[in-house]
Amino acid sequence: MSVLTIRSHKRYATRLPVELRRNGRKTASGLLIELSQQGARISNLGRNKFEMGDEVVVVVSSEFEIEGTIRWAHDGLAGVRLNRSLHLPEMRELLEINRREQSDPELRYGT
Repeated sequence: MSVLTIRSHKRYATRLPVELRRNGRKTASGLLIELSQQGARISNLGRNKFEMGDEVVVVVSSEFEIEGTIRWAHDGLAGVRLNRSLHLPEMRELLEINRREQSDPELRYGT
């Protein structure tokens, strides 16, 4: 049986390399795998420890820095609630960056 989850904002699947910066701690590399106007899900964080409430900055390809707060974290994954909602032009630009990254033949699966 499937469960329907109603979300307040549309989520977009992405595959963008990012860095998570925290005050006084080592920067962590990860992969932005889901994005909405108010949040992000990041994977591939390895053994980096994040706690609920940690203030972070998500850095996307030196073009964007998005401030947020860790909502949950486990098993190399983290959910980030953005401190301010992204405007639609910002969302479009981030999704365009994602498309550009995916159009690079060296980044395609199976090559």
